[in-house]
Amino acid sequence: MLTAGLTGLMLACSAAKPDASEPAPTDSGDGGAVDTAGPEDTGESDTDPSSWHTDCPRDQAEQRMIDVGEVTLNVACRGSGPTVVFLHGFPEWHYSWNAVMDELVDEYRLIAPDQRGYNTSDKPEDVADYALPILAADITALLPLVSPEPVILVAHDWGGPVGWMVAHGSSASDERPFVGGFVAANGPHPVRFAELIETDPDQQAASSYMDFFRSELADTALTPEVLAGGFDFLSEEDLALYMEAWGQPGAIRGGLNWYRANTLDGAAATDWMALMNPTVDVPVTVLWGLDDDAVLPQNAEGLEPYAPDLVVETFEGVDHWIEHRIPGEVARAIREVHGRM
Repeated sequence: MLTAGLTGLMLACSAAKPDASEPAPTDSGDGGAVDTAGPEDTGESDTDPSSWHTDCPRDQAEQRMIDVGEVTLNVACRGSGPTVVFLHGFPEWHYSWNAVMDELVDEYRLIAPDQRGYNTSDKPEDVADYALPILAADITALLPLVSPEPVILVAHDWGGPVGWMVAHGSSASDERPFVGGFVAANGPHPVRFAELIETDPDQQAASSYMDFFRSELADTALTPEVLAGGFDFLSEEDLALYMEAWGQPGAIRGGLNWYRANTLDGAAATDWMALMNPTVDVPVTVLWGLDDDAVLPQNAEGLEPYAPDLVVETFEGVDHWIEHRIPGEVARAIREVHGRM
């Protein structure tokens, strides 16, 4: 979620370190791997031809295109061990999680997709194809393809509603549960967020930028150069990678279509949740930077009905971009959720 910002544009969520347009070969043996925004076709097959359960390079993400049904997603992977899956928001991509991955790469296998509409992943033309239940279905289909065991799911910004819905759809009583723990880092629950948009004047004001994002004008107004103004905390090298990802054909429109397809009204959110488990029955930790001026701290309150095993941590002086600001704290929370599984 991007606060079209009071002082300028503020934007949200994740990605990996590639040259966003050309695949480059990966040398799996000597540490000389080159990470690109495009994947390498290794021809590897597990049970499903699209599955990818093997270990990944430590320092440079390996990337593959994975067919999840309706679309094919570009997916980045680093490390070995229990699998953690990261979901980014707008206007980021998989590389937004790179600093958190650096903290965890010696302990976990780290997976981060470019979600539908972003970077080199597929970008359907129809706005209706970006409705939250469809976005959640992409990730539900992806999880067993990237791990034979339940994963730790981590989500930020728009990744939050997607992650919550995926977690609500997985049950420990399932023959093969696909989520073992969930961390929401400034990633709102869809029902709680919808409630606040309808009833909380402060959240209504904070979300007012969404009207512009839903307009056709946003496609041309939000150029890579304009988006870059909200990411002055990135290094020059990382910002260049973001610019390349934003410059992929249709990538900015694809991200904006998430806003157009989802009004986040209470009735729609309630209807979505009626089709899922009422609670997330795995360990859940919610992290919230209290200086977030797009998705307000009230979103970290009132979550007990949805998550019986819930820990909430808040951070003074941390804004919306929590995974960039305090990657060590996000990594610590992931380890702690793993310990509660």
